[in-house]
Order: sequence, then structure tokens, then C-alpha cells
Amino acid sequence: MAAIQSPVPFNYVQHLMASGVGLPSRSPSPANLDGDAHTWDVARGISVFFKCGETVKKCFFRGDHLSLLRELFLKHFADMARRFSETTLPPFTIVHKQSRIIYEVETLTDLYPYCVLEVKLPKPASEVQVGRRDASVGYFAFQKQKLCFVMVGLPARGKSYISRKICRYLSWVGVPRAAFNVGSYRRARLGSQQSSNFFDPANDEGNRARLHMAIAALDDMLNWLNQGGKVAIYDATNSTSERRQMILNRCTKESVQVVFIESICNDQTIIERSIQETKLSMPDYQGIDPELAVQDFRRRIANYEKTYETVDDDVAYVKLIDVGRQVVVNRIESYVASRVIHFLMNLHTVSRPIWLTRHGQTESNTNNRIGGDSPLTLHGDDFAHALADWVESHITSQQTSSSGALTIWTSTLKSAVGTAQYINHPKLALRVLDEIDAGLCDGMSYDEMAEQLPDEYSARAADKLRNRDPGGESYSDIISRLWPVFFGLERQRQP
Repeated sequence: MAAIQSPVPFNYVQHLMASGVGLPSRSPSPANLDGDAHTWDVARGISVFFKCGETVKKCFFRGDHLSLLRELFLKHFADMARRFSETTLPPFTIVHKQSRIIYEVETLTDLYPYCVLEVKLPKPASEVQVGRRDASVGYFAFQKQKLCFVMVGLPARGKSYISRKICRYLSWVGVPRAAFNVGSYRRARLGSQQSSNFFDPANDEGNRARLHMAIAALDDMLNWLNQGGKVAIYDATNSTSERRQMILNRCTKESVQVVFIESICNDQTIIERSIQETKLSMPDYQGIDPELAVQDFRRRIANYEKTYETVDDDVAYVKLIDVGRQVVVNRIESYVASRVIHFLMNLHTVSRPIWLTRHGQTESNTNNRIGGDSPLTLHGDDFAHALADWVESHITSQQTSSSGALTIWTSTLKSAVGTAQYINHPKLALRVLDEIDAGLCDGMSYDEMAEQLPDEYSARAADKLRNRDPGGESYSDIISRLWPVFFGLERQRQP
């Protein structure tokens, strides 16, 4: 059985490290993990679920060879039968019952009752889009018009930082988004190491070259939006009214709404820190003496200052002054733009680490049951001790002296509270972090769910992101529930 991906949970890694046992050299097969070569009777047959795309069908299989399993699949998926034969059909993948590792099915001993056998087909190139997430239309339902955020600001004002943050946020809520950085176009097509003279407004050749790069990025952005994208971020200085008007005119012709995001910073301490921490590592200054690089970059800023014009009040904009010390909003009407602005109001540039861990093993884990609020097992408690030791040796002594007191966030469930119980730091239990509510399926095993609620089991396998178990939540619901946590993490200045 060949493993496609074998993510090892953090608690498993830490438990092995704490007990002095090395990690396995390769991913074990399900048979090895169970200590049993067969989990079903070949003569009596087995109930399985076939999945292809978003279609799931329950079937009963009785056979002694994989070719018969493929034949059964093609019998129930006529469109696939027209495209593939038993020998050309892509391999089945299966999720191991205990470890949740995904494997390619190689023998019938890999099967177990009510397993989901999936055939994954690669998407045509025409359907692949940057930043696209298929099940994302729900959040964008309130935003009918395509949207473009246009960054504005002098160099070293955090425009690209803000752009990346917006992309990350929109990715989290499932909105198809992409960022188009004009500086990246310049480096790729004109070379990365351009001196400050290239950015002098009196340099006609440099002006023409930079305009061409801006147009190239704008063309690509509009093409991406026309091919299914929803929100684009146009990342450049865009420091003159003339340049911004060109962008606005092009977007308006394509029915794309524009919101300008201007980052204004007059705090020299923040500017100097930005230059030292980020700009010296840019491709523009690789291999150049740091002192000379700083001098050249300051001249680049001075060149932009010669022609810089702030955004006028006749357009939609948000102005972030001194990294969020003051936020000015004007003519914001769309839903997504208002959500992004709410997010931007929580941003800061203070660097702080964030650590994530799974809870230790619980009784529900050992019984392969969904949800529940069971306590830790002995192995789970061992992990809690190992985690506390790791925090003390790797975090407490090295981090908190310079970045503030460590705070532990947990859910209110016994598994999370128990995992954090031995860590000698303040703890905050948040109900919003509780695991997904499985509704009527809470406490069931996956086998029980497949046998008693086969329709729900099929729906879950077909669309795990949006499917909602009876009386419970979907993962889309979880995304909405976690908005306050996402904003809280952005506000947090301590580890």
C-alpha cells in the first residue's frame, strides 16, 4: 500500500520524542497498524462507498481481485466508463480507519466496511485558477461585482505586508483571490537590481519601463478576474493621481469595483524598522553592502516623494495611518470590502510567534467515535506532560523575555483543557474553539454512521466542507464561527 500523504499529528511526534522512540521510517499499512491482515470476509462481501467528484454511491462488493472492484465502480459511474477501462482507471484512494492517512489501494486487504474509495481526476488546465477554492461562493454571495483593492503608498509603508494579510484572510473565508505585485513584474522582466535613479521621475526611460510593468500586471489581473476570480489586490506604489485614474478607468470598463488602500506612515521609527527588517533582504539588494543598500533605498523613497499625491475624497478608500493608529474610511459600500476593512483595523506589525498543537489522545479517539467530550487517555496525559516540558524548554526560556507573557488558548472541551493543564502559563478557554458540532452523529463511530445514516455518510463524503450533519455544523459554519478568533490573533501582540 503506497502512502500519498502521511501527516503525523504534532502530539504523536512529541509523544515519541518525549518517550525516546524514533519515528517510523515509512508509513505503515493499515494491516500493520491494525495488526490484522483482513478486516472483512471476502466470501460474505463488504459495503463500500465510491466517490468521484461530488458524487458518492453506496455499493456492495463481493470479489477476490481489484479488477472486479474497478468493474463495479465503472458499472455505477457510466460517464467514467465511457472514458476509462478497468486498466486505465486512476487508482482508488482510501483513508485509513485509525490514522486518517490517505493511501492508494493496492490490494483488497486495504478495504474495511463502509470505507470511501475515491477516484481523483486532475482538473483541466482551463479550470485551474490562482487562489481558487471551489466551495467558496457562499461568502461572496453578498458581493455581486468583482472587486479590486489598489494599494497606495510610498516604499517601506507596508503595502505588500497588507496585501499578503488580505490574501490570507480572504483565503480563510473562501473567497477566490490573487495579488498582483508590480515590483515582481519589474524584477522578472527588467532585472532585480535597479538603482534609485531608475525611480527618479526625471528619468523618462525609467518612467516608461515602470508604466509598462504596471500595465502588464493590470492586464493579468483583469484577465484573472474575467476568468472566475473574485477579489484582486493590485500591489504597487500607485503614488500619483494620474496612475490611479488609469487603473480606475480600466477597472470600471471591466465592471470591477475599486477600493484604494493607502498606507501612510510618518513615524520614522517604523519606517526605519521596515527598511532594516524587510527591504535589505529584497532581491534588489542581494550581494550589496547593507549600508550602501540603505542609502540607495532612502534615495528611492525621496524620488517617490517628489510626485506623491494622497488619495482624493471622490473615490472609495481606506487610509491606514501609522500602521492602524488611525483609520479613515470613505465611500465603502460593498460587503466584502467592509469585511476586509474590519480585518485591517486589527492589523499591527509587532512580530510574535504562534504555536498550534492537537490535543492528546482521548477515549473517543481510541474508539474511533465522532465528537464527544471524553477525557484524555493515559497516552493523552503523557502527551500533556511532554507538551508542558517542551513549552518550558523551547518557549518560556527563549521567547517570553523579549515578546511578552505567553497565553494559552484552548477550547472548553476536556481534551483541550486536559492537554494544557500542566503548562505553567495563563490559560483562556474559549467556547468558539470547540470542535465541530456533529449533531445527531455525535458519539457515533464512522461504521455506525455509515450503517444507520447512509445518506448522511454519503453527503459527508461528497462535500465535507459544506455538509452539515443533522442538528450539527458544517466546516463552513466553523469558518464563520472562527472569525472572532482570526481577528483576535491579528490583534494579539504576545506569543
